Amino acid sequence: MEMMMESYFNLHYYGYGMGELGFDSDDEDMEEEEEKIVEPVKEEVENREFPFDDDVFQYIAKAPRVRVGWDNLPMEVVLIHVFTFIRPSDRNSAALTCRRWFEALRHPQFLNATCFHFERIEVCDSKSPIQIFLDSFRHFTNIKLTRVQFSGQTAFWDFFGVYIREITFDNCALTKPKLCNIVGCLPNLERLNLIDCDELFKSWHPVDFQDMILCKRLTHLGLRKCSAFNEEHLNYLIAMAPRISSLEISKCLKELDPNQRVQILSHILRILKIYKHQMKSVNFSYTMYDDLFLKQFAEIESMSLSTISLSFFARAPIKDPGIIDVLRKHTNLIHLDLTSFLNLTDFALIEIADSMPLLKTLKLNGCWLLTDFGIGEIRRLRKLTILDLSDCDRITDEGFMKAIIDKGRTNMRELHLSMLPGISEGMILKICLTLVNLTVVDFCGSNCVNDTSIQYMFSYLRMLRVLRLNGCVKISDAGLTGIDLERPAIEIWNEQQTFSLDMLQGLQELQISGCFKVTDLALTTCFKLVELREINLSHCVNITDEGIEAMVLNCPSLEVMDLSDCHLLNDRAIELISKHLIRLKGLKLLRLPLLTAESIYAILTNCKLLKNINLRGCHKLPRDTTTLLGKLKSLRNLPKY
Repeated sequence: MEMMMESYFNLHYYGYGMGELGFDSDDEDMEEEEEKIVEPVKEEVENREFPFDDDVFQYIAKAPRVRVGWDNLPMEVVLIHVFTFIRPSDRNSAALTCRRWFEALRHPQFLNATCFHFERIEVCDSKSPIQIFLDSFRHFTNIKLTRVQFSGQTAFWDFFGVYIREITFDNCALTKPKLCNIVGCLPNLERLNLIDCDELFKSWHPVDFQDMILCKRLTHLGLRKCSAFNEEHLNYLIAMAPRISSLEISKCLKELDPNQRVQILSHILRILKIYKHQMKSVNFSYTMYDDLFLKQFAEIESMSLSTISLSFFARAPIKDPGIIDVLRKHTNLIHLDLTSFLNLTDFALIEIADSMPLLKTLKLNGCWLLTDFGIGEIRRLRKLTILDLSDCDRITDEGFMKAIIDKGRTNMRELHLSMLPGISEGMILKICLTLVNLTVVDFCGSNCVNDTSIQYMFSYLRMLRVLRLNGCVKISDAGLTGIDLERPAIEIWNEQQTFSLDMLQGLQELQISGCFKVTDLALTTCFKLVELREINLSHCVNITDEGIEAMVLNCPSLEVMDLSDCHLLNDRAIELISKHLIRLKGLKLLRLPLLTAESIYAILTNCKLLKNINLRGCHKLPRDTTTLLGKLKSLRNLPKY
């Protein structure tokens, strides 16, 4: 007889072991060995009433009783599955519970998603932290190096290189021989990123292909903030990756003269033509190119991309611009990012709606030429999950009514509508009524967000994880708490119903910077969010240590806080934060005139995990603040005051 998983766990929950019918025949020998070591309590259980309707219990009710704890949960079935629903910081805390949960944290699914970031260190076997890592039994798949010095030989790459899948060099003292030596130790490398590495390319002359390292599994090459590379450098890096399918050249070529820039862009197009059959993703965001480049990019035949990121600042022809050809060509796009594409018009949106039925992500932040006519075409993108229309200030309620107000849009998860003066409070209500599955909402700087509109969010958007309302100056305690509202959110005959922030129990990020009407009343009444990780209360000038005390006691998971320009906060507030928020990693305290040396000592005593801190403008701090903070070993940035 087949036992259901639910019944199996219910049986163990009530303290019953696995008897004759509980195991397969293959496990009988194992049972005998265990019984020789520890004899279970053979207490017969008869006529016990069970609160379940399952035939399994009538067969095994007389089984011997065995104690089963949380540490015996099945690894693959329960632990790994449950761990996928919680954040990395929560998984790290859970791993301290017992050895079995720690083993679950070491599952490849979680290790592969972890990025180890080394910043401002010297890669040397005799110095920390490399010396500590060489004694580690864990492996690392994603490594990021920022402002790192490479001195001599190290066994780090030989020891861990076989496990590394992605590596990023950010403003490192890197040379071509050192790059080849490191990459040569990474046989399974899949992603290589070079950020702000102009010194590498300036010292890389001549380009010799004889000692080239071949990375057979390398599929992604990323160049960011680089302007010193030439055609030979590109040829060498591309030749290293015969299976390349993703190319990123973002924020590059800004320091080159027009002739050199044209040569590099032409060479990039030649590379795309060579690898057109395997290329799936390109990212040219914030790189200087012209409309001719876009037209030639669209003319590449047999290239089917799934992801495109483009930004455009140059002048484009009004008639037949190159972006239309690009959109018409690539009809299998899933992710499209046109952030800050200043010349994008409504006709481009019409082309997107006509040719991209599979599109899931559409980012149009800063495309200020778009109007309601084009935005209305978004209604045809039925699979859309992420939409960013921030700073498109010509859009009004009429365009949104056509675009996204549809009860059939159950797939929508993220909506970014910051800095839009043309939408009203009524539109926010319609968004809350129809897009009930939203997890990320951004209304920063929107004049229509007030106490009533956020009441609608608390009532209908119960799945919210991120709520950004920076600069929404109409928000007050009444809207956050539901107390003393001028107009209730729901009013039927004589019954009125209001809502509060603590109804969003899954909220993980809250941004209300500049909401100066928020006081301690809101912090003490409704800031009871156990999942909250990040909060921004900067410029909330009416907050005092009383509100901070209530918040840190009711929001124990906070990791990042911004309390800049809250000029009423004193040393007691900082002491409460440092004492109760044991997970605190980032703290921003700009321009707080009441802070003294006591705040520094409280941070040094209690904040053992703090990585980033900013105390500029706190004029009462001692002159040796930088020296004192240097004693905090976890601190990444050592501020100078």
